[in-house]
Amino acid sequence: MATTQPKERERDFSMEDTLLIQKSETLHTHFLNYLARFSAFDPDLNAAYAGNWLSSINECEATETDETVMDQLQHHSEELEQAKKAGFTIASELEHYVKKAFPAKKRKAEEFGFTERKKARATQLNQYMWLLVMKKIAEDYSAELAAVGMPAILLTNLGTKTQTILEKETQQEYFKHLRIRYSSQRVEKMNNLYEFCKTVNSAAQSVFYNEPEEKGLFIIY
Repeated sequence: MATTQPKERERDFSMEDTLLIQKSETLHTHFLNYLARFSAFDPDLNAAYAGNWLSSINECEATETDETVMDQLQHHSEELEQAKKAGFTIASELEHYVKKAFPAKKRKAEEFGFTERKKARATQLNQYMWLLVMKKIAEDYSAELAAVGMPAILLTNLGTKTQTILEKETQQEYFKHLRIRYSSQRVEKMNNLYEFCKTVNSAAQSVFYNEPEEKGLFIIY
């Protein structure tokens, strides 16, 4: 199944996330240096406000980036691909014994589904169904296959590999949906951090009304 980029909640700012965090750290330091003056202007701009701002910075720094999330998705995709390969391998093992049990019977290959290997590769779900049906057909011919030396564990392994494909597919799809949640949470945290910067920048216009140099310390962009 194709991987698509989840649509994020709209950002309230235009700079990169990492730059906003860096800028926030700088503004926070300046805010602490002038804390008394900000508090005199607005009692809410106090030490507690500074502490909440720092907590917001720390939360944003700890939030997984798009790159980290994509790495995790890649990991799930690789596990799924390995499960698919294992499924095709066990199918090839079964095919060996089917040919041995039913020599010169070409329609057996069609009955078991060996002729639909290409179709099964199209999607994980197709492969899952392909192997599941193959296992059921093999169980119908368990006596004939056992007679030519097919290990009984082969069908057990076929069932296990089939289930693994479904589990890995489910995990991959679940994580794709988690990406939407992670993206929304990340933007929400970043917007919250930006709000701290905007509030202090706005207050700085009054606190340093006749002090352009100090006022410039709190410019966001």
